[in-house]
Amino acid sequence: MGIAFDLDYWTKRYESDYPIDTGRVYPKYTDENGVEREEKSPYFETMSKTLVARGFLLKKEFVSIGRWKSHRQINNYEANSEETVRRITSQVLKEESETRRIRTLTEGTLRGVKIPVASAILTIVYPDEYCIIDYRAWRALSWLQSGLKNQLTFNSYKEYSDFLDSLNDYMSLRGYLRFLKQLRLITAKHNRTPRQLEMALWKFDQMKGMKPEK
Repeated sequence: MGIAFDLDYWTKRYESDYPIDTGRVYPKYTDENGVEREEKSPYFETMSKTLVARGFLLKKEFVSIGRWKSHRQINNYEANSEETVRRITSQVLKEESETRRIRTLTEGTLRGVKIPVASAILTIVYPDEYCIIDYRAWRALSWLQSGLKNQLTFNSYKEYSDFLDSLNDYMSLRGYLRFLKQLRLITAKHNRTPRQLEMALWKFDQMKGMKPEK
């Protein structure tokens, strides 16, 4: 990264603030005994194992993930049939190509699913492989990688983040795959997962890079 970034600090800060930042709204899943449970871990360990073992998502699980990531499309999430959700997510869990996984979610018959929600579904199913795309994490990564090489002049992080907000490249398939590739390259050197780095970047941006002094 272009400038100093305390990955451990920001990851732990995200973990500690997770219940507050989510408003204690968590993805829900149905376990092997038919009991509905909340996945309160930001690493989705138990929910992931349940979904992978089953091979598809139930509609209420899909809606829960969508609500957790972006409540604005809730009516579209609810409009999907149980059969559609099971069929599409079954295809995704069988697919090996990352590009086809994402396109199956976003370009198929599922309503309300764009890149951010697709990334959330993939991260919850495969938490060690994927990360969630979000404007906070995306612009924080760009800021950190630019460092002193930035050819534009910004007087503050606020000016820089406002500028990046106008680009919205993170909403595209190309933007997400590039973001994911960059995080994988970084985390491979630090024995971390893309999800951990994404969480740290999100928290860094939320606090505008203002690390409190100890």
